[in-house]
Amino acid sequence: MKIKDRIAAIIKSPNKILYTTLCSMTTTFLFALYNGVLGVILRDSWGISISIYFLCLTIARVCALYIELKNKRNQNTSLRKAYIGLSIFMFVIDLCLIAPISLLITNPKDFTFGLIPAIVVAAYTTYKVTIAIINFRKVKKTNNIIFKYLRELSIVDALVSILTLQHTLIMVKGGMTKNMLVVSCISSFVILLFIIIFSIVQMIVTSKAENTSIDR
Repeated sequence: MKIKDRIAAIIKSPNKILYTTLCSMTTTFLFALYNGVLGVILRDSWGISISIYFLCLTIARVCALYIELKNKRNQNTSLRKAYIGLSIFMFVIDLCLIAPISLLITNPKDFTFGLIPAIVVAAYTTYKVTIAIINFRKVKKTNNIIFKYLRELSIVDALVSILTLQHTLIMVKGGMTKNMLVVSCISSFVILLFIIIFSIVQMIVTSKAENTSIDR
């Protein structure tokens, strides 16, 4: 099989989402540690709080993978309750994003980052957006409810990584000025609002679809 065909198979096969999720979970955990260490060194409350947020995303993925692997061993397991529980947990995580955004407003920092943090965050964001697109294509036609949840996590992760990249680039460009603070606040709340609405809508739509498939 050619390399091109292998890449296409990975993108199109829904079952491969378990492998991409494992890689994504690892990078999210490392990125959480990176932000936490950077936050402690620079005494940046934003970095510490966003590190906790990414750790929560890692935990969500671990739970989803555990449930899916357990279901593969026991095909009689009902996944609807598990999905609802995971969705509620993700909604709580989404609300936790209020903390770093609030700290961004109430406790803006005037230090500047170097190029290395910008490169790290840019690489992470590019990877997460790519994974979100791949997972979206994989899960588009599948009926696996846990795969759909992992797709939702990928999209949320990509959006928050974009928010983190924005914050990092602002600090690289000279720190959090008043104008940049206004722009950052508006974009942060827009992304937060979209994530919350997206999580609620996906939970409702996916739950209804699961109910319909059970009734049939």
